[in-house]
Parts: sequence; C-alpha cells; structure tokens
Amino acid sequence: MNVSGYSGDAGDSLQYEGDWDGNAKFGSYYNNRMKFTTRHRDNDNFRGNCARGRGGGWWYNACFWACLTCNRDNHQWWTVGKLANSRMMIKPQ
Repeated sequence: MNVSGYSGDAGDSLQYEGDWDGNAKFGSYYNNRMKFTTRHRDNDNFRGNCARGRGGGWWYNACFWACLTCNRDNHQWWTVGKLANSRMMIKPQ
C-alpha cells in the first residue's frame, strides 16, 4: 500500500514516522509500503502476527495506530480512538 495525500479532519494515522510518546519505536507507526497481513500470511514487522493479535487483517507495520478491519475491541484510528464504524475508499492511480 502506498499512502499519500491525506486530507480530512480525522488525522493521519498511517504515516507517523517519529518517536511517539518517547517510547523509542521510531517508524513503527508508519504504514506506507507495507504489505497486507492476514492470520495466515504474516507480512508485518512485528515479532508476532498482528492480524491474529488484533483480530483482523491490515497493512500493519508493528500492530500500531490504525486498523479498520479489526475486531470491535481493536477497530481504531489512533488520532480519533475507537470507532463505531468506518469506510475505506481506494482511488486508483
């Protein structure tokens, strides 16, 4: 997935590259150029499988910040918090 050109009022939870909260996880929240991870195909940069732990597939880097396909307890967009529902819209290049 290539992520660019965010616009809106929900904040960009897919491209944060810095050190969040002083926890030294530089780049762990950056989802650009990540492959989709499922329970059966682990493509994330985490030591475990993010899709199993979060309850849904996503373009994970290290299981942080965003997952709009996760189970109800992990369905979130970090800049907003837990979500009741969401809609993803993909635009071809």
